[in-house]
Amino acid sequence: MKKALALLFSVLAIGGIGSMKAQAAASISTLTLKIDSDLSVGGDCREDDIEITVKKGKCTVEDMQILNEIDKWDNNTVPKLSIYLHAEDGNYFSVKRTDITIEGGTYVSARMDNPYILEVTVMLPSMAETLGEFGALGWESPTVASWDKVENAGYYEVRLFCDGKGVGEAERTQGPRIDFGSRMRKAGTYSYRARAVNKRVEENKTPWTEPGQTSYVDEALAQQMRDLYGSLIPEGVTEPGQVKSQSYGPGQYGWILDKAGWWYRGGDDSYTVNDWQLIDGKWYYFNSLGYMVTGWIQWNGKSYYCDPETGQMQVSRMIPDGSGRRVDSTGAWIQ
Repeated sequence: MKKALALLFSVLAIGGIGSMKAQAAASISTLTLKIDSDLSVGGDCREDDIEITVKKGKCTVEDMQILNEIDKWDNNTVPKLSIYLHAEDGNYFSVKRTDITIEGGTYVSARMDNPYILEVTVMLPSMAETLGEFGALGWESPTVASWDKVENAGYYEVRLFCDGKGVGEAERTQGPRIDFGSRMRKAGTYSYRARAVNKRVEENKTPWTEPGQTSYVDEALAQQMRDLYGSLIPEGVTEPGQVKSQSYGPGQYGWILDKAGWWYRGGDDSYTVNDWQLIDGKWYYFNSLGYMVTGWIQWNGKSYYCDPETGQMQVSRMIPDGSGRRVDSTGAWIQ
């Protein structure tokens, strides 16, 4: 492979030199490469899964090599590439004078054997920031959805539909299954869609995926769900204070108010204690028993304030408690 590349570049260089005689040479001062890849943990290391485009700079991509000496991608791998570029007629490279930008990767180094052939070495994002593919989505029972675990998923976002209409908001679940029973309160044909969210970079998500089959809930089963779970949290409830009381049963999700106060149960039956939780874009603090706390909160040596009415952590404002205190964009008191 290396001998073939050397021969190719020798031919290209000779052709470039001949063309340069006919016109004045121009230095390629700016070079931007865009890298699109379709790599997944456990997948084969193939150059065909990587596409490189010259967005800026008068040159073409002649070849590319994966430098990692492995057959399959694993979580501990950071893909490394060598990209071979050939200057267009009338142009040449100058490593010292060429500003190189890599989109979809990180620039490492550049070298050239002559002014017309440039080798650029780049690193792609760690494979730990990628996600595997969804597989085998289905129904364990009429109310329980499940799917194969997706590699590198930190959690899953799942949305339920009844007769084509959304039932509540998208729900998060840590494991590759979810019990929708608490939302199946009426007869109908149910479906769902799910996607995985990377555990290191939440912006990295798989496309929404749907199973090939649906689940039909008849009136008898719907009545069983109503008897088991009580009244469903009203659609549109996203924060404390919107409902005054709530009956619930095993599997009930969302905000729940009992005699001790507000607490939040996730779709996987989990709840937060002694920590913050991000819910619908707002931060809330829950005590050792799992109940929402309001007012001033001491956390890791800093003071935060949660609104007495909604429980939401306040940010970038003067706190209306008469103390004259102000909190910054992270919610911490500015001392």
